[in-house]
Amino acid sequence: MTFLKARVLLWPLLLVIVLVVAGMGAAFAFGGLNALALGSLFTSSSNERDSQVIKFDTPMQEVALLSLHIEGIARDEGKGEILGFAVPASEKTTLIQYKFDAKLGIDGSQVKIEPTGPGSFRVAIPEFISIGFDDPVFEDPIETNNVLSWLAPPAAQNRMINNILSDENKQEYITQSEAALKAQAQVFYSGIIKSVDPEITIDFEFAG
Repeated sequence: MTFLKARVLLWPLLLVIVLVVAGMGAAFAFGGLNALALGSLFTSSSNERDSQVIKFDTPMQEVALLSLHIEGIARDEGKGEILGFAVPASEKTTLIQYKFDAKLGIDGSQVKIEPTGPGSFRVAIPEFISIGFDDPVFEDPIETNNVLSWLAPPAAQNRMINNILSDENKQEYITQSEAALKAQAQVFYSGIIKSVDPEITIDFEFAG
């Protein structure tokens, strides 16, 4: 009799176990679906595009006439401000030491050689240009600070380097070297023409 009572009391326990297992299975299935749903909701994608337009121009026939060795120190000074007013003792100075070789010359494709008579030619030289820089070296910047220099904005090193290699500086190198460039252009083209006939007379004409 006791055994039967015990057996009868096992049924509720088995029923509870079945319900728990079924519930766990449903929860697992539901959780899996939720995971899939959440995965579809929170996926990320990226799409990179690079649009370019390439134009083919007549290539330059660069003729290097001079190479200038340039060394210098670029200086940037800043100070902190509060409400538009400069703060005393907030000055910051940044120095960058640099050196490079600046190549100057002409576009050889623009040079015109025309006969002006028997045994004489005129050579028209175009404007002098900056061809590029060789072996540029920019040392690590050096900063000198005052007590409140942390208020000053940091120096833009890229901007300082761009200023060193600016078009204005390139033109300055050309202007300072104009006489040497003209002399070197005469030597260069005279050597080419006179290698054909040493008796040829050459007249040079420079742009500008």
